[in-house]
Amino acid sequence: MNLVNLYYFLVAAEELNITRAAERLFISQQALSNHISKLEKYYETQLFSRTPTLTLTYAGTRLVKAATGILDLHRQIQSEIDDINHHRRGRLQLGVSHTRGRAFLPDILPQFKERHPLIEITLEEGNSVALEDMLLHGRIDLLIGFAPILLDAVETVEILHERLFLVVPKKIMKSIFGERTEFMRGKFTEAADVTPFQDSPFLMMTTGNRTRTIFDHYLKECNVKPNIILETENIETLLALSLKGMGITVYPEMFIKNLSLHLTQESDSPVDFFPLNSPDTVGTLVVGYMRDRYLSNAAKDFIALTQKVF
Repeated sequence: MNLVNLYYFLVAAEELNITRAAERLFISQQALSNHISKLEKYYETQLFSRTPTLTLTYAGTRLVKAATGILDLHRQIQSEIDDINHHRRGRLQLGVSHTRGRAFLPDILPQFKERHPLIEITLEEGNSVALEDMLLHGRIDLLIGFAPILLDAVETVEILHERLFLVVPKKIMKSIFGERTEFMRGKFTEAADVTPFQDSPFLMMTTGNRTRTIFDHYLKECNVKPNIILETENIETLLALSLKGMGITVYPEMFIKNLSLHLTQESDSPVDFFPLNSPDTVGTLVVGYMRDRYLSNAAKDFIALTQKVF
């Protein structure tokens, strides 16, 4: 039994006349009868009653309904596969950290959807460790995060270089530097050293987050053990608490562009944003994918678009 058998059977069932059905199919009556016989042999039942005129048996009636659905489903999947083969339809599974997605994806996804309107996008969010596990096990096609991605079989494409900024409540600046506060603020605007702040309260991302990993490495190089009073996976919570003066935190450069000018430039802002002074605190944002897996054209286009935008 095959799809051709089913199609020929449906034509015969519509016509209920072997001669007309054979003419419609441009085959001989004997060939059509052979196709129907194969189906009857396969299902071990009679599909047509041939006397006095051609009529469907009950089994034949049931097969008409099933064959119609089967052939319709085949046409649908054939159309979808044709779209896939012409790069119009498919799925792209992205992995990105919770807050990185908010800063990164609005600049990319609208343009990507214009180019690929039939590509279904799924988004997985988590920390670096969780996302790398998803990439390893095929739950995502692309991982957007900081290098290095700690998987041997990953290829990475650089998107941008990004500095880390210290977010320092102004009341902490005042408590440390006193009358020299404005002088030190001007100095740190170009590049800040964490050492003067080592005894101040710090609000940190939890271990496993790539920003935390980069900052921890920098602290080790500076031989500084910060006074960490709170840890969380949500960097926006850290910023909100820092704005209330609770402690110093670290914030990526890309996220700063989404903040209001009042927070970043106005004199009455409750915090200062200072870029750190070490090359170790310049992170490289990459798109990573598994080397041994097929990379779709949609995924390739997504990578190319991110390079163009950033």
